[in-house]
Amino acid sequence: MKFDRSMEIYKKALDVIPMGTSTFSKNPNLFVIGASPLYIQSAKGCMLYDVDGNEFIDYSMALGPIILGYANAEVNKAAKKGIDEGLVYTVSSPEESMLAERLIEIIPCAEMVRFCKNGSDVCEGAIRLARNYTQKLKIMTVGGYHGFHDWFIVSTPRNKGVPKVMAEWILPHDYNDIDAIEKTISAQSNEIAALIMEPVINYEPKPGFLERIRELTEKNNIVLIYDEMKTGFRLHIGGAQKYLNVVPDLAVYAKGLSNGFPLSALAGKKHLMKQFEDESCFFSGSYATEKASLNAALKTLEILERDKVIEQNWKMGDILKRGVRKIINKHNLHEFVNIVGFPPMTHFVMVDYKGFTVNEIRSFVQQECVKRGVLFVGYHHICFAHRKKHIDRTLKVYDEVMSMLKQSLDDGSLRDKIEGKPISAFSVRSN
Repeated sequence: MKFDRSMEIYKKALDVIPMGTSTFSKNPNLFVIGASPLYIQSAKGCMLYDVDGNEFIDYSMALGPIILGYANAEVNKAAKKGIDEGLVYTVSSPEESMLAERLIEIIPCAEMVRFCKNGSDVCEGAIRLARNYTQKLKIMTVGGYHGFHDWFIVSTPRNKGVPKVMAEWILPHDYNDIDAIEKTISAQSNEIAALIMEPVINYEPKPGFLERIRELTEKNNIVLIYDEMKTGFRLHIGGAQKYLNVVPDLAVYAKGLSNGFPLSALAGKKHLMKQFEDESCFFSGSYATEKASLNAALKTLEILERDKVIEQNWKMGDILKRGVRKIINKHNLHEFVNIVGFPPMTHFVMVDYKGFTVNEIRSFVQQECVKRGVLFVGYHHICFAHRKKHIDRTLKVYDEVMSMLKQSLDDGSLRDKIEGKPISAFSVRSN
């Protein structure tokens, strides 16, 4: 399998785009450069076709937005209708309120909705609402990733260019560490405006974890915000809050909402959302209500319910997760490899082993999976186009590659077997 065209484009891209791409998690340094595809020409269903003519089963699903499958004909038709009707207007279209009404029907916390284009922006909007409502400044985070805006990114290693003083207002915590969260709220509740978290990151929440957070935030006038970029429309049509039966005050969505079309949503309780009616509490975007994406979202939600997509995705994800666990046990990999999470969105967890780094291990696995037609990214977002034949093929590839991995680690040859530039970056999201 060759990647000559990918490498040619990559070398030129570095001259005109910092890092070679505008999206961090599509960063070539997250792939084995020279032994993995870097540029995709087209996609259909759960298959990717790269610029060199290679094809792969995909599980990233464009970092999560593709829940039905790439190039879904019904969704594309609905979006094209919006394009043909003019796309974006001087005032809004009726589809904006139609979609808001639909989200209010299915999302437990949603009493009002505002739209934008990406996840970072609606996270920013949610934080602004919480601070204005409570007249407090500090924000608690609980693992996860909430966008590139200053308020959050200052608390991460990727904080250059952000005033360091802003870090005083962010209180990071680890997921599932309820003791630390309780301690912080007890000591600083009079200063904390909001607690924002992904209800599920990689691991499942411990019993009572989310319920206790809800209890603490309600008691201490802290706005609870769920970042449902990943969990929205995957675990349940109403998101993780519906599936786990713990309802926040505000929630933000994107990704699976419109099957790849650019749209995000901020939903929540009316007493919080109505603050945006005061022009001094501002949240707006010129392209927030372009019609192609609104139509795509309406059609996506229709298909999710009509075709019982989420139930199917759970089923396929369960087959994959159980299969991976069998492979881990078969090849005695449990010391350094695990698979975690709910079936529709599982993640490999890997650690350093026998002197080899996580990135070296991931590089070898990705390289060998790519050779066999599976684009390994370390996680699985199951979509409706994944069928048992794809899962079976993937498990066969994983079985072969994990056997090779164990042998290469045991005999110390793994580093010599990596054929391209090893992975040299980490994802923006926490475990």
